Amino acid sequence: MAQDASDVAVPHGRLVAGFDVGLTRDRSELAVFEEAEGCFTCRMLRSFEGVPFAEQEAHLRRLLSVLPVARLSVDRSGIGMNLARDFPQVAEENFTNEAKERWATDFKILLQRRDVPLPRQREPVGQIHSIKRRVLPSGKVSFDAERTNRGHADKFWAVALACQRERGPERRGTGEIGVRVIG
Repeated sequence: MAQDASDVAVPHGRLVAGFDVGLTRDRSELAVFEEAEGCFTCRMLRSFEGVPFAEQEAHLRRLLSVLPVARLSVDRSGIGMNLARDFPQVAEENFTNEAKERWATDFKILLQRRDVPLPRQREPVGQIHSIKRRVLPSGKVSFDAERTNRGHADKFWAVALACQRERGPERRGTGEIGVRVIG
C-alpha cells in the first residue's frame, strides 16, 4: 500500500476514493481503492490527525492532480464544497442516516462477495467491526460506532465512501400527474 499519492502504482482499473472529514475530536481519513471488474483493491489509507483543514485540502488537491481519480466522495460541507468547484470528479455526499445505511449495506455486500480484500491491519478491520446497526425510536435505521480515543469509525466511513456502488442522479417524476375522474 502506498503512503502518499505519488507512491500509488499506475492503475489498471479506475481509482475511487473516500474522505471522511474529522471535525474537532476525530481524525480525517482518506481511502483510495482501485476498482477493476467489480473488485476493490486498497491502494492507500491515510490518517490526518491534528492536521489543519488547509493542509488536508492541499493534500486532496494534490491527489486529484497527480492520480487519475475517477471519483472522490467527500462530505459536502467545508472541504467537499471547495474541491467540487475545481474538480468535477469530486462527489459531494450528505452524511444522513439513509446515506450511511446505503454505504454500509453496499460495503457489507462487497465483503460478503469477497470483492474487497482488505490490508492485514488491525485498525481498519476493528473499525469495520465497530459499526452497529440500531433502530431509532422514530423507526429509522442508524449505523454508527462508539466513540473511542482512536475515533468514531472514521476509517470505515472513508472506505465505505470509496467502495460505494455508483448511482446516477436520483430519478424524479416526469412532471406528469395521473388523475382519475369519477362520475
